Amino acid sequence: MALNRERKMLSKQVHKKFSWKERNELYIKWGVDLKSKHRSVQLAWCLWTNTKDLNHVRESAALVAKLVGFINSGEAKKIFGLGFLTRRKA
Repeated sequence: MALNRERKMLSKQVHKKFSWKERNELYIKWGVDLKSKHRSVQLAWCLWTNTKDLNHVRESAALVAKLVGFINSGEAKKIFGLGFLTRRKA
C-alpha cells in the first residue's frame, strides 16, 4: 500500500520537475513507449525493479532523489553511491 502511494507521488512529480524534453528522454531511457498512456506511472513502476543490478539501483536512486528534490541532479550519484558499497568480511 505504501509503495503504491510512493509510486503515485513520484509519477506526479515527473511533470513538475522535468520539462517535456527531459521527460521524453527519461521515458526512452527507462523503456517506456512515448505513444503510450500514463507514461509517468509506467516510469514509476520501472524504478527499483531489478535490485540485483547495481547500476539499475543507482539510476533508480538518482531519479527518486531528483523527483523528491532531495538533491540536485549532479549530486545524486555521490550521495547514493556511498550507501551501496559492498562490505568486506573481517
